[in-house]
Amino acid sequence: MATELPSASPSPGQPRQLGRYILLSGAVIVFAACLVLSFNRAAQQHEAALRDAGANLRVAFLADHEMQQLRHHFDIYALGGDSVDRDMLRDGQQRLLGALYRLTEEPVIDAAGEAAADAVPRMIEELSRLEPELEAFRPGDGPRHADLAARLDGIGAPLHRLVTDGDAIALDEAQRLTQRRWFYVAEVLYLLGMLGSGGVFIAMLLRESHRTRRLLAEATDAQVRIEHLAHHDQLTDLPNRWLFKDRLDQALRLAHRSQGTVAIHCVDIDRFKAVNDRYGHVTGDQVLVAVAKRMQGCVRQSDTLARLGGDEFAIVQAGLTDSGAAQLAERLLAAFQEPLLADGHELKVTVSIGIALYPTHATTAEALHRMADMALYRAKADGRDRYHEWQPEDDRPGLPMRYRAAAG
Repeated sequence: MATELPSASPSPGQPRQLGRYILLSGAVIVFAACLVLSFNRAAQQHEAALRDAGANLRVAFLADHEMQQLRHHFDIYALGGDSVDRDMLRDGQQRLLGALYRLTEEPVIDAAGEAAADAVPRMIEELSRLEPELEAFRPGDGPRHADLAARLDGIGAPLHRLVTDGDAIALDEAQRLTQRRWFYVAEVLYLLGMLGSGGVFIAMLLRESHRTRRLLAEATDAQVRIEHLAHHDQLTDLPNRWLFKDRLDQALRLAHRSQGTVAIHCVDIDRFKAVNDRYGHVTGDQVLVAVAKRMQGCVRQSDTLARLGGDEFAIVQAGLTDSGAAQLAERLLAAFQEPLLADGHELKVTVSIGIALYPTHATTAEALHRMADMALYRAKADGRDRYHEWQPEDDRPGLPMRYRAAAG
């Protein structure tokens, strides 16, 4: 029956971390939105001031035009011309007053500056005082005409200066400087806000990228460790039975294509059960580790040394010469002539070795392993601490059982 794997559940820290990211993102968005809104508000205020200044300028032009018309009509009337009568003078004066009053109305006067705010009321007052004298004037009175004309010119001069000097009625220098400074500050704050928010997001992305790379590296290391544990013996770190079979199959396929020779060595520690019984399993495990290290020093890098279980080891030897298998067996036997040190004990340990060759003895992995196992038990039956290469007579009925009874 297949075992259903438990589904992955989020760690307790993930919701809190997600909440922090959402809060930080919201704060950055609000900050950027406030900067944009403040910049738009400043732009709208500036545009409104410009519109008011433009309205002031139009009204001032109209008032100046009415003043020039009144001055022109007064000269014609004073010289006795028929084209202008007293009613036209009276209407021109009223139109001029109306234009001046419009120049003082809200919101026009707000953007006109101090010059307009002071000059226009004085012009209205002086023109109102001059009205009775204009009403009493009669054509042909030269001295009176010159006096009234000079006074009209004096009243209209400030208005004409307001028209010709647009800065006086538009934003003054202090207002323009304030506007420029505000725009500089707003733009700098806007750019800093964008850079700050971008920096925060980049920092978050870099942090998450680093965390993701770390998790991937940890997952890769864990996967490598899992695969290594699945294919290697935990005690000796040698290839296990599964990896041994895979390496043997690969060696046989390669030998079949290249018409080469493969040897399998089954190696067993002599009287290992007695070591466990006398010194205990801890010492026995250290003996297994020491035996594995001794054998590793004897095999080539292209060979495969594996622990199949208990005190059973096996070697796959590919690319052989005629005497290559026997030479490896002799090196293995010679390596155990010196005692082993295990758990503080100096022990004399020997091994027995059974050898089978491809394609001389068998052409399949299972048959080759079985024949090497028979040869191992034949070596044990012949006195241990030796190697034996499989022979046809080793496969006689009953011999494996007798060899197994003598093994240990």
